[in-house]
Amino acid sequence: MNIDVKRKKEKRNTFIRWVIYMFLLAAEYVYMTTAAFNFRVILFVIPTAMCIAVFEEPFDAAVCGTVAGLLLDTAQGTLIGLSGIMLMWCCLITSLLFRFFMRKHVVNIVMLNGAAVVVQGVIHYFFYYAIWGYDSGGKIFLDKFLPVMIYTEIASVPLFFVIKFLVKRFGVINEDYIEEKSDDIVRE
Repeated sequence: MNIDVKRKKEKRNTFIRWVIYMFLLAAEYVYMTTAAFNFRVILFVIPTAMCIAVFEEPFDAAVCGTVAGLLLDTAQGTLIGLSGIMLMWCCLITSLLFRFFMRKHVVNIVMLNGAAVVVQGVIHYFFYYAIWGYDSGGKIFLDKFLPVMIYTEIASVPLFFVIKFLVKRFGVINEDYIEEKSDDIVRE
């Protein structure tokens, strides 16, 4: 395949992949903002951003984490930017870890996603409930925050395989070359 054709196809694949990523994040945002209030809303944008960070470049992962965090802030009605900053750093660190040290395996992303979910949940709990001295702060954490963190952690497993499929289908084009045997070799 011609190198120019390969580059065009890879640019096209990258564009398609990022359009699908943003559509997925937008669909998750719509779910989070329209779900019933008595139901535990799963924060799908956190595992999606973390799974995207596994397969993408560090800068792209940080931008995706920022966008996902801002979507999370607007969906939860909290201070705009707090989750954006947290998810930016979580996605950047995740991308760098998978780029240099870790294998792209579901167990690794479950552990790192769990860390991101716990950081996000504990910081939100601290800034919105614990710091103001609510009487039933522990009950709020156990009844509201903990189930959401557990469900969000479980959601990271299928999302990892969805993102992995997208990267495999719309990722880098690998070429295999087969060399022909040369007739110039003289047998003695």
